Amino acid sequence: MKQLKIKILPDGTIEAETFGMKGKTCLKYIAEMERMANAVCDDSRFTPEYYETEEKLDNTIETDQEVTA
Repeated sequence: MKQLKIKILPDGTIEAETFGMKGKTCLKYIAEMERMANAVCDDSRFTPEYYETEEKLDNTIETDQEVTA
C-alpha cells in the first residue's frame, strides 16, 4: 500500500515521507503535496525503496488455441 506521511512542525516546516513506493513513483506524490501546500521542497533524501524497480503487471494472456480465418 502506498502512503505519504506528512508532518507539520510548529515553525510551519512540512516534512513528508513516502512508504510502499519504489523507484520514481514517490516523486509524483511529493510534487502533488507541494502543489496542495503551495510549498517547495528544499531538502530531500531517497530511501532504499527509491533505488528498487517498480513491479509492473503484464496483462498478456497466452493460449494454445489456433485462430482460423
